[in-house]
Formats: sequence, structure tokens, C-alpha cells
Amino acid sequence: MKLYWHPVSLMPWRVRIALAEKGLTCDEEIIDLPGGAGRQPAFLALNPFGQVPVLEDGGTVIAESTAIMEYLEDLHPDPPLMPAAPAARAVARQLMGWSNDLWPFSWKRWIAPHSIGIPASPEVAAQGRAELTTHLDVLDHRLAGADWLVGDYSLADICYAPLVVVAARAGLDTEIAARPAVAAWVERLGARPAVQTGMGMLLG
Repeated sequence: MKLYWHPVSLMPWRVRIALAEKGLTCDEEIIDLPGGAGRQPAFLALNPFGQVPVLEDGGTVIAESTAIMEYLEDLHPDPPLMPAAPAARAVARQLMGWSNDLWPFSWKRWIAPHSIGIPASPEVAAQGRAELTTHLDVLDHRLAGADWLVGDYSLADICYAPLVVVAARAGLDTEIAARPAVAAWVERLGARPAVQTGMGMLLG
């Protein structure tokens, strides 16, 4: 297997965590997104939208982090990283969807003033921070009295791991600390060997 990724994007980190949880080795190639390599024909043949991550496994090519993680789960079901019960699996996928569809847009609004080339204003940044705070409230409610988002540790937790671990180091530490269930969860995530392996470049 070969993973195409770039450290500036948070989404590939979750794939690296899932690979580590499964004990799978994988070749890697960093695609120079800032330099435009993601728009070159060779990479566009793998993902026509020019985004990372992309996993190449023999003749199978899969883009989108959650699709890649579910592919790995289907191909290597041990240890299991999805609940067995259909209802719980649906809830896990719901959370995975929220981590994909909601968090990144709010994050871009919040982080814009600290990023080069992203238009920003104090109002937009405040809106992003407020949205992320609401998102943390939702996660805190789910984690009340629980170690993980859906029963046992799952892909739902892995999807959020890079997002919340980075958020705790990028100015949202106060919001996380104010939500004890989320704060304890972030600590548990950061203590997992697979998270430390998969996110070593960020955690170092």
C-alpha cells in the first residue's frame, strides 16, 4: 500500500493513525500541495480533485480519509474499529460525517488569521471559534460518563483525534479544558501508541 499525503492537511493524520492501530505498514509519498504537485496529471489520475489523502493498494485507489479508513476496516477487521451493532455503526458514521462536514469549515474560519493566504477578519474568526465551541459541547455531551464516542474506541474517535489534539495546541485549550469529558478524552487519545505513531510529526 502507498499513502499520498501532506502534513499541512489534518485529514491524512487520521489514516496514519488507523494504519498504526491495525499494525499495517504503508509506503508514503508527500504531495507538495503548496507547490502545486497536487494539480499535476499523475496525481489527478488518482484523485481528480487533487486532494489528500489518497491510498493506493495494488489496483485499488481510494480518496477521502473516511472511505480509506472504512476500506482498511473491511480488509483488516482485527482489531475492530467499528461497532458491531448496526445502530452503533450508524452513530459512528454520523460522528465521522460531522468531523468531515462541520469541523473543517469552522476550523478554517477560526485559523484564518493565523494562516498565510486565507482572507480573514476578526468577525469571521470569532464565528469559527463559536462554532467550534458548540461542536465541543456536542462531543462533551456524548462523552459524559464514557471513555469513547460510541462504546469502545472506534473510527469515530480516530476521525476527531487530529482535529482536537491540534485544537488543544492551537488556541482552543481553554475551551477544551472547560469541558472535562472532552479534556479527558483528548488526553486518552494523545496517550494511545497509534496516535503517537501516526501523529508523531505533530506531537513532537
